[in-house]
Amino acid sequence: MDTILTSTSGLLARLWNWTLNLDGGLQIVLVLLACVASGACAIVGRRMQSPSPMDQDGAIAARTVLAVICYILGVVCMLAMLFGLAAVFAPLIGLAHSAG
Repeated sequence: MDTILTSTSGLLARLWNWTLNLDGGLQIVLVLLACVASGACAIVGRRMQSPSPMDQDGAIAARTVLAVICYILGVVCMLAMLFGLAAVFAPLIGLAHSAG
């Protein structure tokens, strides 16, 4: 469990540093794209969740797996959006170190 937490915290720290080093305009584009991608993943996940009456057993399992993958990808996009949004306002509240 410790290795999972360390790798996750390392990944989040790298994501935070990457978003801080982006230009301000690119940070806003990242936030907007991540928001759209997260919404699209939620829509696809919700759509795949309800099986069609024509589906066979294998199709239902595949749709369920696809729905789970979409929800996980949506959460990842939501985290990227939140980090990007925080990075936009980080210089205002002193979380980013000014270069120079």
